[in-house]
Amino acid sequence: MSLHVRDVETRFRTASGEIHAVNGVSFDVGDGELVGIVGESGSGKSVTINTILGLIRAPNTISRGVATFGGRDLIAMRSGALRKIRGAEIGFIAQNPFGALNPVLRLSRQFENVVRAHRRIDRKTIRRQALDMLGHVGIHQPERVLDGYAHELSGGMAQRVVIALALMLDPTLVVADEPTTALDVTVQKQILDLIAALVRERQRSMLIITHDLGVVANYCDRVVVMYCGRVMEDGPVREVFRRPYHPYALALLRSVPRAGQSLETLGGRLPKLNAEPVGCLFRDRCPQSKDICASVTPPLREVSPGRKVACHLDVETEVPPLVAG
Repeated sequence: MSLHVRDVETRFRTASGEIHAVNGVSFDVGDGELVGIVGESGSGKSVTINTILGLIRAPNTISRGVATFGGRDLIAMRSGALRKIRGAEIGFIAQNPFGALNPVLRLSRQFENVVRAHRRIDRKTIRRQALDMLGHVGIHQPERVLDGYAHELSGGMAQRVVIALALMLDPTLVVADEPTTALDVTVQKQILDLIAALVRERQRSMLIITHDLGVVANYCDRVVVMYCGRVMEDGPVREVFRRPYHPYALALLRSVPRAGQSLETLGGRLPKLNAEPVGCLFRDRCPQSKDICASVTPPLREVSPGRKVACHLDVETEVPPLVAG
């Protein structure tokens, strides 16, 4: 089942004015596709996903836009209807596994709660399915783990349990928000290999939020590059990483350590989030900015089949290649 996101905005009312966290984000996740959303911390990646999934509905929040999943607009849905989709059709893997697990309930009860929120299944069947899923995600001695508590788990084991919970009802879309941030480096690849393998094995779709370009390069089919709550570039991973068209995507890739290449840093200032977003939000840090960038917001336009860029430049001629030469 595909996800189609169009013109999503999220603002937070605060004492210092409205914070413009997400400013008209649009992207798609096709059937069986693994899509990565990448950008610096504070670029609006997680807020975008939480808006789509209805996880930040509050009196001080303003959300607009459309997020169509299986013909239904998730943003327009009432909370009760959306809860029926989360878990059953859309699985969510949080970046902090211990924050996602209830510390006072045995894990067996948490599996029961997830399943019974959507289906009428007896306890023995749920337990059998939970043990099978825990084994599938690489948990040794699943009986002992299932009868225990979250605090008895290591970080890697806790994340595996969260993955098992997210996949328990075989959702068609898996959303992973920085799924390895809280883990040791040695465990990160194991977890990412596991998630990607399970998603592809079940022919499901995945949306992964990360600031790690290596994760996107190794696991995703397409990449969405965000900056200050806007999509700067969207396209196939191989094409974007070989020849980025947006100056911000270019700067991100040039910040990755490469043999024989010096690292580049961005100058300029970040725009104030409590100011109305006008023009290109990257203009003060862009070496190719023009006068038009200060007053006109560049639309996200298709520059070649499957590739979109939000930039006033003639991106094929005015944006330099990743490697000069």
